[in-house]
Amino acid sequence: MKLFIQAPIGPQSGLAEIDVLPDHTIGEVKQQVCGSFGIDQTTVTLMYGGVNLEDSITVAAAGIPENAQLALMPYNIIGGCF
Repeated sequence: MKLFIQAPIGPQSGLAEIDVLPDHTIGEVKQQVCGSFGIDQTTVTLMYGGVNLEDSITVAAAGIPENAQLALMPYNIIGGCF
């Protein structure tokens, strides 16, 4: 399934299109997109529908549909680590 990840992070800002499986974890998705943008994955979180997504849950368990757009947000913008 295809997902779109918006990364509003300075010079690395942009929209990435990635292919994932419903059983991929959010952590795996974050790792893939952070590699694309050259971002340290320990400094960001993925959000969908305004909700922080836990790294351990799967894409399917999070209820993320095909062609959804997620946001890659730095912890310092959203108020610290979760």
